[in-house]
Amino acid sequence: MVSTRQAPAITLAIVAALALAGASSALGDTLSVALDDVAVIGGSIREKSVSRVVLRASLPKQVLDARVDFAKLEFPAFLSDTSRTAVSIVAHNGQTAWERGEVSWTVPWKRPGGDFDSLSQAWFIALPGSKRPVVLDITETVRGWQQGKGSYGLFLKRPDDEGGGFREEGERLREALGKARVKFYFTHVQD
Repeated sequence: MVSTRQAPAITLAIVAALALAGASSALGDTLSVALDDVAVIGGSIREKSVSRVVLRASLPKQVLDARVDFAKLEFPAFLSDTSRTAVSIVAHNGQTAWERGEVSWTVPWKRPGGDFDSLSQAWFIALPGSKRPVVLDITETVRGWQQGKGSYGLFLKRPDDEGGGFREEGERLREALGKARVKFYFTHVQD
């Protein structure tokens, strides 16, 4: 319970926090872009047919030399009300250049299912019937792209303990990715 003596201090703290938030957003910019390419690759893991998604987004000129405060990949919820289970989505940084018309489970990868950095990851759990969009924090990936580290896009897959790829939910996921956006929150850096 807040005493009447604490109320002015709490109110002042809230006002100060709101002022700082307003000032920081006034200094920063946001930019939302569509994906450049999306490809679905299918193969077999432990004798089960699965698919993975490879996607690519350009780093806009406005963001190239800015300080990226936050970057996210966002797309609509894709599990139906009748889906039987939650689906974990993991995004990994790609490590090999690819072209949509020339990509498969084995091409152009060194290992079947794609070349990606298994240590870099963003994670989201989609729940059956949820209307909340899927949001993956790709801030560190975007910062790497700014520093010239390979911009080979992202792999979306299920974690290995969930089969390593998408199954029947893959088609709905592909449809949702048609509305995907990468949103950059950034601040211009003064020289």
